[in-house]
Amino acid sequence: MEFAAENGCRVVLANDPDADRLGVAELADDGGWTAFTGDEIGALLGMWLLESFGRASSRPVAMIASTVSSKVLAAMADAEGFRFEETLTGFKWIGSRALSLREEGYDVLLGYEEAIGFSCGGVIPDKDGISALGVVASMATSLHGRGETLVSYLAGIYGKYGHFVSDNGYYRCNDPEVAARVIEGMRNGGKYRDRVGGYDVESVRDLGSPGYDSTTEDGRPTLPTSAASPMITFRFANGCVAQFRASGTEPKFKYYLELRGRPGESREDVEKRLRKMSGIILEELVRPTEQGLILPSSL
Repeated sequence: MEFAAENGCRVVLANDPDADRLGVAELADDGGWTAFTGDEIGALLGMWLLESFGRASSRPVAMIASTVSSKVLAAMADAEGFRFEETLTGFKWIGSRALSLREEGYDVLLGYEEAIGFSCGGVIPDKDGISALGVVASMATSLHGRGETLVSYLAGIYGKYGHFVSDNGYYRCNDPEVAARVIEGMRNGGKYRDRVGGYDVESVRDLGSPGYDSTTEDGRPTLPTSAASPMITFRFANGCVAQFRASGTEPKFKYYLELRGRPGESREDVEKRLRKMSGIILEELVRPTEQGLILPSSL
């Protein structure tokens, strides 16, 4: 980014070595850089592709995101009338669902996961940093031509749909039995909680075996379940979504929390509410001290 600033470049686009992921950063007038998260890039791409191609499409529009990604595309879909679907984490799920939706006649504009993986349009049904780079470059150029920036465009998205603030992280967990015990504690013998620390739970989805979803008529999840890789999602009445799973490749117990702000609520206020809520949720549902789980900052 230092090289970019020295050479008058306000936007930096970076792929990883195999070019299947994309990082984006933008220079502000005060000399500070904004490095966008995967969810923020997903929001930018979603709105840009909808405005540039979706509204003029002759087919119904669809977008896809992994379940641990931001719910901003879902909010966008509710307001704009396109189809949104969640999948399990990984582009084998996102890409497969995109192909199925295209066979059903949908124009799938975007599939993404929060770990900076994006699939734009129908070129490649897999994460592709090159095509995503091209779309962001086109977006940044067009926005510059009308006096906007990526930051201001993102602010407009959040101004319309509310701020989506995340608190994602993990605990060090060297024993798989501990992770299983934490998940079993959340299940509470099949009597899933309807309140956590004073916060009302609106719905619960358990993607373990045999699986459970309080929002479906038969109580079964629409997403695949797995006894080996369970994931539990709590949706709260105040708009917070809390998701928990053990990593399948690392000694980690992961959590993903996101809170959608109320209309007109500042990002700072949403962040403040989420910080308070995160502490309560993690303490009551994960019980890290009791389970011997360690935050990375404590190592």
